[in-house]
Amino acid sequence: MTPSFGTIAAHRFGTGPRPGEPPAGTVDALLEQVTRGVAETCPFPHDGIAGRRASFPAFQALAQEYREQRKNDTVRKVGDRVVNPYQIALNTAFLRDQHLKIGHAVQSPNGFFERLAAFWCDHFAVNAEKTSSMRILVGLYEAEALRPNLAGRFAPLLRAAILHPAMLAYLDQPKSMGPHSPAGRKRGRGLNENLARELIELHTLGADGGYTQDDVRAAACVLTGLDHDGGAFETTYRPNWAEPGVHRVLGRAYGGTQRSLADVDALLADLAAHEATRRHICRKLVVHFIADAPPAEVVEAMVTAWSKTDGELLAVYLAMLEHPLSWAQDGQKARQPFDFVVAGLRALDVPADALAPAAVLPKKAAGSAMATPQDGTPAMAPERDAGQSAEQAADQGPGQSPDPAPDPAMTAAGASGAEGPAVEGTGGGDDAASGSVLAAPTADGRAPIRANPLSVGALQRLGQPLWRPPSPAGWDEELSAWITAAQLTQRIDWLHALVARFGGDRDPRLFVQAVLGDAARDDTIQVVSQAPSRQAGLVLALASPEFNRR
Repeated sequence: MTPSFGTIAAHRFGTGPRPGEPPAGTVDALLEQVTRGVAETCPFPHDGIAGRRASFPAFQALAQEYREQRKNDTVRKVGDRVVNPYQIALNTAFLRDQHLKIGHAVQSPNGFFERLAAFWCDHFAVNAEKTSSMRILVGLYEAEALRPNLAGRFAPLLRAAILHPAMLAYLDQPKSMGPHSPAGRKRGRGLNENLARELIELHTLGADGGYTQDDVRAAACVLTGLDHDGGAFETTYRPNWAEPGVHRVLGRAYGGTQRSLADVDALLADLAAHEATRRHICRKLVVHFIADAPPAEVVEAMVTAWSKTDGELLAVYLAMLEHPLSWAQDGQKARQPFDFVVAGLRALDVPADALAPAAVLPKKAAGSAMATPQDGTPAMAPERDAGQSAEQAADQGPGQSPDPAPDPAMTAAGASGAEGPAVEGTGGGDDAASGSVLAAPTADGRAPIRANPLSVGALQRLGQPLWRPPSPAGWDEELSAWITAAQLTQRIDWLHALVARFGGDRDPRLFVQAVLGDAARDDTIQVVSQAPSRQAGLVLALASPEFNRR
């Protein structure tokens, strides 16, 4: 039986069915999800966009304060453990942002928009572990550079992503100076080609886009001058860093006797309009949504729509959704861990308050690594990063890295004159002055919250920690990377914990029909109906091939 439009829309192009939420019934309904998603206020960062930017001076002051404590040997310790208020504040803000992103994806009726946001976040990948301050930039980057631009033209999206401080920091652009620029000659500095290479190879033309190493180097020269203010994290252009002269990229000339940001804008506009860019990105969209071996006919339809509309992304999405082959080839893609966790939480209608970060209990009350929620169900133990002791992992929570050295951007003189950072215990803030209120350590010197094992912690265990892709190329799209014996074992472990808490008295036979609809195979229905218990039946439904593929 061929699955219905609504079933495919929910699984292949959305975030999965949720009780009480009707699936999209038409292509127009899917596109309406995109326009609604762009118009809504992004729930992260937890303190809002303005609040997060208002918090930077307080983070900077806290970093400087901790630096002075280390210098003066006055760092607070609990036993042999050093208490770093700066890293605790960063980790707490990062955790809050992660939980809000997952919770929003679970609760949102705009599944296609959420899937597109995940795609573009991976296309323009940054990593929260690049520097310590990146932890408070990655959520801001997605909220202010990517999500507002997903229904417009590609060129503004490209510019917003490339010129955001998070991207500049991730790809080391502040380290790049023209070797013949005034600053470069004075400091003995030269080019860093990271941003130029990834801009061409990953973000626009693609690896087979017909460029050469000379084009990469010339693009790196054009991009010199780009920097960000380390304290305020505002992108700036420094003419005395820019490599003078004319630089030719793919046969086009940029620059001259006076260098300016207009040179960068011209390069970005030309790369956005390039034929290879259209084909590269259309192919990536088809690989993400439809099949690892993308149907050429769908790609060509999207490239044509791009060419006719000068890169209007809604027209490109429409061309993909309207093509018959986009609704064929059932089960060709794996649900990556983020998709899988969100879809599982939606299927069981897990309430928003159950997706919040877990509060850290006083040490005596915590007892052991296997904390017990109020409903009595054992939660999964926190993950341990390499080199951490069990106690460090328990203090820090899954999904957080051991404390790196303070970020130089956060120890600059921009914090001078401040009376000291405002701190607080656990609560969040609104998009206002509360952005300067940072989380403080607990009485015993730990972070006040830790990762929820059903959401943020689950993604760590499943190998796709949020906002931490393995490289600028993002996550692997191949089905074989995610449908493995080890991966499925981890997924089933998570499902057992999830169903134990939220399965309730659901009948597995009705549940499999509600979640999989007319995509449920006869053998899956039979296995679920013959399960030895309700819990086993629910787990089997969510562990089925139909649920783990799209």
